[in-house]
Parts: sequence; C-alpha cells; structure tokens
Amino acid sequence: MRTGDHQAKSILSLRAGPGGLHAGTSVAYDKGMGNRMSKRECRGLWVVVLAVVLALCGCSTPSLDEQVTPASLATKLSTIDTVQLTDHSVSEPLTIEQATEQIAQEVNEPNAPAEQVTLTLEEVRAAVLANNLDLKIELVNPAIAERNLDAERAKFESLFYGSTQFSTTQNTTTSTAAESITSQVGIEKPLPTGGVIDVGLPFSLSDADPDGVSDAAASVSVVQSLWRGAGTRINTQSIRIAAHRSNIVSARTKLTAIWLLANADVTYWRLYAARKDLEVRREQYKLAQDQLSHAKKKVAAGSAPKIEIVLAEAGVSSRLEGVINAETAVQDWSRELRRLMNDDNLPLESQTEILPATDPNPLGLDLDEQELVRRALANRMDLAQLEQTLTIDDLNVELARDATRPDLTLSYTYAARTRNTTVAEAFSDLTNHAGNSHAIGISATIPLGNRAARARLQSARLTRIQDQAARERLEQIIRQEVYEAASNLDQNWRRILAAEQGVAAALRDYQVQQSQFQLGRRTSTDVLFAATRLADAQLSRIRAFADYEIAQINLARATGTLLGYGRITLDPIDLDSAP
Repeated sequence: MRTGDHQAKSILSLRAGPGGLHAGTSVAYDKGMGNRMSKRECRGLWVVVLAVVLALCGCSTPSLDEQVTPASLATKLSTIDTVQLTDHSVSEPLTIEQATEQIAQEVNEPNAPAEQVTLTLEEVRAAVLANNLDLKIELVNPAIAERNLDAERAKFESLFYGSTQFSTTQNTTTSTAAESITSQVGIEKPLPTGGVIDVGLPFSLSDADPDGVSDAAASVSVVQSLWRGAGTRINTQSIRIAAHRSNIVSARTKLTAIWLLANADVTYWRLYAARKDLEVRREQYKLAQDQLSHAKKKVAAGSAPKIEIVLAEAGVSSRLEGVINAETAVQDWSRELRRLMNDDNLPLESQTEILPATDPNPLGLDLDEQELVRRALANRMDLAQLEQTLTIDDLNVELARDATRPDLTLSYTYAARTRNTTVAEAFSDLTNHAGNSHAIGISATIPLGNRAARARLQSARLTRIQDQAARERLEQIIRQEVYEAASNLDQNWRRILAAEQGVAAALRDYQVQQSQFQLGRRTSTDVLFAATRLADAQLSRIRAFADYEIAQINLARATGTLLGYGRITLDPIDLDSAP
C-alpha cells in the first residue's frame, strides 16, 4: 500500500471503563513506509490483535484472597442451635408444689428492699435528651443533610485538568525515529448562568527538526446555553432543593425527638400507675390475710361455721395472682424507662427500683380548642415537612418545564498559537508573535415530538397535586387529633372526680361489712367482695390520675409541642467533635 512517504501502523489500544478493560484497534498512516507491508502481513497483524482481544475477554473473574465468610460464621448460618433453659437456672428448678409454697411466703414476708432511686419527670427527660440511642441516631441526619447541601453548593467550583502524551514515529526511508511530547493544562469553570468557561494552555515538543520544534498555544472558550438550562435560577434550583430537603430532615428529627420525649413522659406515668397498682394489690393481699385470721378466730370461738375459713383462704389465693401481675408490670415499665434513659448508672439489667417522685397535678381546665388547633397547624413538624415538599414540587415543575424547551447554545473560542525551538521561547512569543484566531458558533437541538420531556412535566405537576391533597388531609387529621385529645383530657378529669367519690363510697362499704362480720351478720365472702370493690375503686382512681397526665402529654404532642415550661434545644451531631 503506497501512499507517498507514509507509513501505516495498526495500533492496539486499551482503556479502563465501567466494565473493566476495553480493547480497540486503529490504523494510522505515517511517512516513509511505502508498500512494504503486504496483505498477508496485515492479515497476520489483525489475527494477533483479535487473539489478544479474545484472551482479555475470556479472562475469568479474579478470586478473592481473603476468606469472606469465616468458618465460624458459615457454621452459624447453616446450623440451628437449641437451648435447655434448665441448664441456665442459677438455682435448683422447683416443682409447682414447691414454688406455690415459696411464692406465698415471699409475698407475705418480702425480702429486704432492693436499692432504690428516686427520679423526677425532669430528670428522666434530661437523661433521654442526653443518652437516648434513638435520638442520637436521629440527630446525625441533619448533619448528613447539611453535608449534602454543601456538596450541592460546590457544583460551580473550578476544575483543573492536565494531560500529556508521548509518541514516536519511525521513518523507514531514513531509518530514523521522531519523538514528540504533547501536553495540556487548563481550568474549567462552570457558570451559574448555564455556561462553561475553559482556559487551556496546550504545548508540544518534537525532535523531527534538527533544531527541535516546540508549539505553544493559549485558548479561551465560552459555551453558554441560551434557552434550555439558561439562567441563574434554573442552574441553582438543585441547591434550593437540597436546602429544602435539609429542612425536611431537620423537621423529621424534631418530630422524632418530640415523640421520644413524650414516650418517656408516658412511660414515667405508666410506671407511676404500676407502682401504685402494686401497692393496692399488696394491701388487698394483706386484707385477705387479715380476714382469714378473723375467720379462724371466729370459727375457734364457735361463732362462725368452718366454711368461713375456706372462703377466706380462697380470697387470699385469688389476690396472689394480682400481686404477681402488678410486680411484672412494674418490672416491665421500669425496664422500658431505663432503655429510654440509657443511663450508665441504671442499665437494663439493674435491680435498682425506680420510684417516681413527681406526683400528678390534675386541674379542671376550660381549653380554647380553636386556639390549640391554630397552634398545631403552626407547630406540627409533619405538616412542615409537607410544606417543604410542596416547595420542592414547585421547583421540580419549573425544572421539568425548562427541560421541554429546545437546546440552543452559543459558543466562542479565542486561541493564540506560536512555534519556536523550545517550549519556553514558544510561550514567550505568545504575547508578541502569536497567530490569533477567533471562532463563534451557535447550535440548536429541537426534539421532534418531545414526548418524554412533556411526560416528565405532567408527572411533576401530578406529584404536586398529590402532595397538595396530602397536605389538606393532614390538616384535617391534625384538627381531629387536637379535638380528640382535648375531649380525652376532659373525660379523664371527670373520671378523676368520679373515682374520688367511688373510693370514698367503697371505703365506707368495706368498713361497714367488716364491722358486720365481727357481729356475725356478714360472711367472709361479703367482706372480700367489699374489699374487692374498694381495690377496684382505688385502681380506677390511680388509672384516672395517670391517664389524665398522659392525656395532657398527648394534647401537647398533637399541637407539636411538649408539656412543660422550659424550652428544649436539639444540637445536631458535630463531625469534628464526634468520636
């Protein structure tokens, strides 16, 4: 193949891409080769290139040197172990008969009291704010959202680039090789207006000439969108969207904090009610034992039949289950409160008894429900999230509408080029002896039909309509929650009033039945029934007090606030101070 003084070279190129190495071939023509490469040699070269490409494609996936799944984990994944709870008992297992006698003795003669700690509601709330793990997890989210916003703000930062390439050319006529180095450095700056400025300094050095040849150039190019993607507002929309998403995360974090603190308050009052319930159950157990003692004395004196002893013993047994259930409830609520507090001095396995020190303070209130609804609509963080989402929807509609426009781009390039024996001299000539060139152009891309962009615009508008309906529905739900919470608070206030009267009446009835039993006019069953009614009245009063406090918490939570007078500030996690 003769083309004057050119040499043809088949070049195998390799490049790295998302799927690994990619191979390709190209043919270049250089001076001096003539027709010295026959067709057979060309075919042979192509066979070699094809063999190399196939070998690369056939390479198997390399195996990992390290063992991903340890042997111990592999065994756990394929084997289900069993457990015998009797092997983990720290004492000898008991039969039902042995345990029945022992538990009756423990309730009647409890062991020495365990270590106790007294906590106020404010102390519990402070511990939750400082130590709760769920809250710590949530407080990281605003910091992550802020970093994402910072990353979006950096979209207009300048980019420095540079490249260099070494090449050699063999001249078969003169049996000499010419070497050259081509390099380029520059800075690319994205513009908020939708354009890009590129300032480059390409230069090259070649020994093709005995004195050496060096080229240097300086170029400035500007590419600016004139229609689609043009303007500062469109190109900064992503920053606004990131800022609104950061606000959504902050609102969600605050909402979670409110729920966590409110749950801690509710748990505190549940523990308060459980401990009061246990006190009543134990008192009822003692009353039943006293009644059994009275019955035995009356039977011994001959003033009552032996059936009274049987009835009294049945009363003692029936109250034992109530004591056991109450003790379990105290343990459960204490453990839940310890989990929420996450205090090192009160771990989950701690046997320290928690004694609530804050007492209920019920008051009859005449609430302005309309004002509470207005406050809820202003403070609820779930509603604030939807408002930020609607703002993002508006921005997305604007971006989608911009994407339906034709792409019209204006470009301008200025370049100055010089040549000399060295690179330094070539650059020094740029200011005086450079050859200047200017180029200006305009290009347009107009989609035919534009169905995809229009569909995305319609989707963005439908999303906004959906979120608007969701906001109206949430406002309706908030109003309902406030009204129901206010009604529930009023209901529990009236329950307290009714419970107070019920306790007074039940106490009088029990005292009458007890005195009548001493006179032989009532049986043990009558006395036990009166004691049960007294216990039920006392438990109703305890629950009414606790439910009233919880109703206040729920009403405050419905308005997007916390019950109390102090302001609570949430501090997001600081990466610099994090461990």
